[in-house]
Amino acid sequence: MILDYLKKYAEKAYREIHSITTSPHFLFSNDPEIIQNEANHNYLYIHGFNRLIKNNRISSEKLIEAFSYLEEEIVEYLKKHYKDKEFIFYLNADALVPAFTMTLVSYYGDQDLKESSSLAELIDWYKENACFNGLEIIENETDEEQIESESQDILSIAAKRYIKLINT
Repeated sequence: MILDYLKKYAEKAYREIHSITTSPHFLFSNDPEIIQNEANHNYLYIHGFNRLIKNNRISSEKLIEAFSYLEEEIVEYLKKHYKDKEFIFYLNADALVPAFTMTLVSYYGDQDLKESSSLAELIDWYKENACFNGLEIIENETDEEQIESESQDILSIAAKRYIKLINT
């Protein structure tokens, strides 16, 4: 079981996952106008895997198992407390932080679900691109247009997202 593995090798990740699944504090509105407030409230960082990933001490399969477990527990929680409602589960991998973030919001039909990567693709990308040792800052003289275009390129590859629509 993934929780036994995490409890033994990654206490921080274990505590984060255990906290999310055993005492969730999700807030859901019935008003699509305040979806951003809902997203801000239901936005949780998961840093606990970073040391294991950085030192190559956890496989992609174990990470997939852990995030799948987390997703299943959230689905179970939502089905228990909400009937006939739709939600969106986002798992973001941010290479610049580096951390995984989880966001859960009500679904109102206007969210774009096309940007989703598979869970395996997300984890492999994060393992390859996470800036565990910070960003290297290179100072040189360049024009403003070049700096702006480079910063847009960096931002477009700084994060990937796994999205799942949940129906209760």
